[in-house]
Amino acid sequence: MRAFRIFDNGGKTVDRFTLINSWGEVFGFDENPFRPLGFGQYCGNINQWKSKSTKHLGKKISYDELTEEAKTFVQDRI
Repeated sequence: MRAFRIFDNGGKTVDRFTLINSWGEVFGFDENPFRPLGFGQYCGNINQWKSKSTKHLGKKISYDELTEEAKTFVQDRI
């Protein structure tokens, strides 16, 4: 499995979770990213950010803390 990081902002925004994969691609998503009212979107590349800080994304969490649907979203993007 490739290297990646997942952050959780505790539900402060629609894109509660943030995935940064090994290529620096950033994705925002929620617990149900494939449902009609869910959220799952490409947000750019961290290498294009002026600051590489991830403090604003929330706390770092493990893959195992995600819902099954969110895990599928991550698997498709790493």
